[in-house]
Amino acid sequence: INAEYGGRSEVKHVLQEQGLMSAWSWSLLLVGLAGAATAAPVGLIIDTDIGGGGCNDVDDVVALSIANGLSDTHEAELLAVVLDTAPVRCAGAISVLNHFYQRDDVPIGAYNVSTKNASLQMQSPLDYVNMLVSQFPSRIQDSSQAEDAVQLYRRVLSSRPDRSVTIASIGIHTNLAALLRSPADAHSFLDGRSLVAQKVSLLAVMGGQYPSGLKCNLGILPSNLHNNIVAAQSSAYVAAHWPPESKIMWSGAEVGVRVLTGGFEFQRCVPAAELNPVRAAMVNFTGGPNRARFSWDPLTTLAAVRGAGAVGCTECSDCDGHNYVDPTTGANKWITCLLYTSDAADEEDSVDLGGRRIIKKKKKKSTISTGV
Repeated sequence: INAEYGGRSEVKHVLQEQGLMSAWSWSLLLVGLAGAATAAPVGLIIDTDIGGGGCNDVDDVVALSIANGLSDTHEAELLAVVLDTAPVRCAGAISVLNHFYQRDDVPIGAYNVSTKNASLQMQSPLDYVNMLVSQFPSRIQDSSQAEDAVQLYRRVLSSRPDRSVTIASIGIHTNLAALLRSPADAHSFLDGRSLVAQKVSLLAVMGGQYPSGLKCNLGILPSNLHNNIVAAQSSAYVAAHWPPESKIMWSGAEVGVRVLTGGFEFQRCVPAAELNPVRAAMVNFTGGPNRARFSWDPLTTLAAVRGAGAVGCTECSDCDGHNYVDPTTGANKWITCLLYTSDAADEEDSVDLGGRRIIKKKKKKSTISTGV
């Protein structure tokens, strides 16, 4: 559904916390993934800041394992994984996880840190990245062995049917901004924005806070001020220039803090053996076994494939607007756009434009606790 406002058409959705679950163990998630869907698999690209250079967390590891799990059940087809930050060994961590799930054939792309006007300064990865690359097998070990992320995007998108690709953005937006700015090439005669409009049906973004705030991944990279500015500028560009033919679903920080993954229930189950890289990364990052972590990126990835209902959210039709991102800080604000009619004005009421929707809370349901 499109709505016209100010000369441009937008369809944008926001995931907001709903309080359906206070905790969700990884074992429960595995049960949920056991039921394969009968519909055609969702063509899925993961765009991640896994392991450093962005918001520095471990939930990307869980998100990538969810993407592989959804591929195992044929709900998704993992088309590519692209790294959007600078630390070179983070690409190796992606490869470790894909190898563990027997998907060495899934191409891996890395952001070009020398991108004009958006160069990222090199940073050290988190400890779990070096641990994974050193202790687990993988097809590649660092970004030098990966494809250029934008070229990989263009190659994959150009080969897919129209409006058949979903992107789960669980990192900063350097790759996405560079993709939108990319010119025609040997893969496609379309420029980047036109290619996205033709091929991408949904961009699911973990970023920001709603209705307003300053949260990952739109900015707030405290370890490097320069890279934070690059991230904020990239996020602002994507929010303002993403083509209206492709829907955006914004998942705020307030959603992921309501769900925990990787705790005791997960670590005692059979798939979480000591040689499991997902468990190893969780234990390394959290500082010990049986400790859970918030689920910002996992929920966004799951919602990208299964829809908002899969993470306890729903869509509304009375909250038209767009997401403004400050290019200097990455702070965001949902700006409501209202159309006043003569009748509405007389009644001091308003009518929304009808297309751009926020995903909001359902009526409160009983809490599910799983011992995490």
